[in-house]
Amino acid sequence: MTSPSPIYIDHETLRALVTEIYQKLELDDDTASLLSDSLVAADLWGHSSHGVLRTSWYGSRLLNQVMDKDAPFEVLLDTGPLLAIDGHNGIGQKITQKAVELVTEKAKTFGVAAASIKRSGHFGTAMYFTKQIAEADMIGFLATNASPAMAAYGGAEKIVGNNPQSWAAPTDREAPFVLDIAHTEVARGKIYLAKEKREKIPAHWALSADGRPTTDPAKAIVG
Repeated sequence: MTSPSPIYIDHETLRALVTEIYQKLELDDDTASLLSDSLVAADLWGHSSHGVLRTSWYGSRLLNQVMDKDAPFEVLLDTGPLLAIDGHNGIGQKITQKAVELVTEKAKTFGVAAASIKRSGHFGTAMYFTKQIAEADMIGFLATNASPAMAAYGGAEKIVGNNPQSWAAPTDREAPFVLDIAHTEVARGKIYLAKEKREKIPAHWALSADGRPTTDPAKAIVG
């Protein structure tokens, strides 16, 4: 496979373009901007598996009504430091952003706060949100379940999610400490990225449908 020549685009121009795309899909300006910013930020951080590559992916979910752009954000339980939230299958970034803002404010009062969210959706890069908590001079932790992406030990069938997580904490330096990981050998988005770039992947990254290691990202995605 031959990789296409890279094309460089100013990030502000790219952010404006992606925002406009989501506005055309009838997202309000704030939500379109949030979704766009989260994707462009991932690319700027070198995390392109969760970057602008996913613009059309979220668009398809909106068009197919897998995500409800008008879903309410409902707080089911509020004990003070603990929150239970129902996202009603809305846009993951929008739900998570609201939850982070609530938790951050609660922690200022109670010293610690946590939120559990159900019926949310894919929210992009977890560090986009934990970084905000660190910048508020707090320690942030975010984790989520995920669709099956890896086999159990000794198996070949995908039955376990990679359940990513992120930690962030303030430092005495310019940037906070941030850790953002998935629990598969590699983030699945990196395989999609390799497919887009027509590049091979390392043989230890993934299995094909027959349970054998593959360097072909297309076979890895099907597998």
